[in-house]
Amino acid sequence: MRDGICGSDLHAYNIGGDEIGIFKGAAIGHEFVGEVVEVGSKVEKINVGDHVFINPSVAKSKPGMLAMAGGLSQFDLIQNAKLNFNVFELDKDLSWDRAAVIEPYSVGIHGKNLIDPKPTKNYVVLGAGPVGLGAASGLREQGCKNVVIVDVAKNRLSFAKDELHIDTLNPNEVDLAKELEKRFGTAPGLLGDPRLNIDAFIDCVGLPQYMNDFIDKAKMDSKFVVVALGASEVSFKPQFLAMNELSLVGSAIYNADDILEAINNVENPSNNFPEIVSVHYPIEKVTDAFERANNDKNVIKVIIDVND
Repeated sequence: MRDGICGSDLHAYNIGGDEIGIFKGAAIGHEFVGEVVEVGSKVEKINVGDHVFINPSVAKSKPGMLAMAGGLSQFDLIQNAKLNFNVFELDKDLSWDRAAVIEPYSVGIHGKNLIDPKPTKNYVVLGAGPVGLGAASGLREQGCKNVVIVDVAKNRLSFAKDELHIDTLNPNEVDLAKELEKRFGTAPGLLGDPRLNIDAFIDCVGLPQYMNDFIDKAKMDSKFVVVALGASEVSFKPQFLAMNELSLVGSAIYNADDILEAINNVENPSNNFPEIVSVHYPIEKVTDAFERANNDKNVIKVIIDVND
């Protein structure tokens, strides 16, 4: 079994997880894949030996167990197991390393699917962590070429450019609004003012300034998809949303179609998104793994090898 460390896991590890649904004593871990070792008498179409991805949001019968699905347990019980609902079969030729990124990939794919992407439109992804890279990769896999990803971490921007072939911008080095205008041009707002010709922004970082910039600068009918769990308050006047028919869209986890899309993408050997896996730790060194994920800004995704 393999389990990836998520930002929500780190939140619980560092300061407690009550506000994000990870409670003291819980069996955490929700980015996991593994092998079926036992099947209940009423389970259909799932067999011992199958390699599977688990949808953590419905892995347990009790609601609200998404972040406590048990991915860091050596054995995990999936309740009411059903194929393509909470259990998704994987090709046995797919390496565990590639399979281990399906969960964050699904989160990013769900965010981009909420905007109904079209190849001819212009998109900006804010944040080049695993989810942001997943959203950008999903757009490219869907044929969208006019995609820019924004971050300040140079190693993550290099990954986006070199491995995913996505254009990048670092707001610490350039005037972001001016650079986006150079790339995408402008379109008139309701009052004739020039606004950025960008059809949607996918926020995977959660900085309040980005939402305010969107309201101030985005063209009519543009969308801002909130994927990141930003904790800071955002203040704006609703009239500016109305005047340019802007949309704020919340994005929560994923559905079966998003998961199947992510699986299809990682099973494509030409897709380099799974290369986000930076380092492995055995379950016996789980504390070291969390400390590495906390402190080493050069890693993108830390994986724990729960069972080999």
